Amino acid sequence: MRLLLCLALVTAVFADEVSKTAKIEEMFRVTKIDRLQDQMMEQVRGALGQMFDNPNVSAEVKASRKELEDEVWAIIKKRISFDKIKADFVRIYSETFTEEEVDSIVTFYKTPGGQAMLEKFPVLTRKGMEIGIAQMKDAGPEIQATVEKFVERHKPK
Repeated sequence: MRLLLCLALVTAVFADEVSKTAKIEEMFRVTKIDRLQDQMMEQVRGALGQMFDNPNVSAEVKASRKELEDEVWAIIKKRISFDKIKADFVRIYSETFTEEEVDSIVTFYKTPGGQAMLEKFPVLTRKGMEIGIAQMKDAGPEIQATVEKFVERHKPK
């Protein structure tokens, strides 16, 4: 009798996990998470490219910029493709959200407001990154001066 009860519990837990996983995968489909990841990665690529806008980068390096960007980008895309990380994302979503929360999230993203959020999120992200990059450019000289002072204070005497 206990064996049957244990078997029933294991089967129920496994069925719940399969159901939750299917719902998480539906959430990925509804939110087009793979497309969103591609868009965000393109924004990261743009941010990487801005490193070459630094006046201290030589003209020769700037001329080779595209070649380097393409090589680095190929490495990043190979390592971080959604197909490679999907199982990990399913796991962390499953650890983070209850099945009821996943249901609510899927329901929201199927609404016009949820779809608008999905469509406009890349624009919000890009604009947010632009603000951050501008702030970092403004902070660059101050950070450099702070680092130089720190190094000077900690030089062996």
